[in-house]
Amino acid sequence: MNERRVTRLDELARDVPPARDLWPAISAAIAESTAAEQAGTVATTASRRSFWRPTSALAAAAALVAFGVFLGMQFGNRPVVMPLASATSDPAVVPASLQRDAAYRQQRDELFKQVEVRLNAMSPAERDKVAGSLATLRRSINEIEAALGRDPANVLLQELLVSSCQEEMRALTAVRDSGNQET
Repeated sequence: MNERRVTRLDELARDVPPARDLWPAISAAIAESTAAEQAGTVATTASRRSFWRPTSALAAAAALVAFGVFLGMQFGNRPVVMPLASATSDPAVVPASLQRDAAYRQQRDELFKQVEVRLNAMSPAERDKVAGSLATLRRSINEIEAALGRDPANVLLQELLVSSCQEEMRALTAVRDSGNQET
């Protein structure tokens, strides 16, 4: 066999016949397919039907979900916003949520007084960093509380508020206890 090394594309031979002729096999496959279509065989119909079956099932499922969402929005339970105890109501009646909130705020204020002592003992760079983090946490809590004021039945906001308050308490405790390891 004559082997010669080709270094450029224009050196390749332009007319190279294929090793075997593929057209007879292609022609036979086309003829067989055409004959099957004309005869209306079950295989062709079944394959078409099997393609549309999952597609139509998916479309029906999407329509049912959309219809369910529509019904839920129209007839779902709407949150009932209850007003908090006002100045005209009996002062002895205080909602339990406010009592719990007052206890939390009292603990937080006591912890914050201890943290202020620790902050004053820190270097200015550390103090600014810690104070900035605590201010960000407090701002986040205030924003969540404001959003809950507009949508008090929102469970996600309630969980986010609890999580943020816990994170604030963890941060305050960590700052308060930060100097205890040095002794």
